[in-house]
Amino acid sequence: MEVLARTLIIACKYINDRSNSDSDEDVALLETIASELGAASEAEKQCLIQAAKALGDEEWPEELGIL
Repeated sequence: MEVLARTLIIACKYINDRSNSDSDEDVALLETIASELGAASEAEKQCLIQAAKALGDEEWPEELGIL
């Protein structure tokens, strides 16, 4: 699960950091990901939070509505 969590965070950061991140498709994709993560179990959320910390992005869980 930790590898999947790190991979998801890296992908989200990439989408968000792209030069054209204001595109409707990028925003829609990030909203869909955030919505799906809202249904994660507490253990999954904790794994995502720990992965974000390990990647040095402690704000990521809050930005995606996990916290």
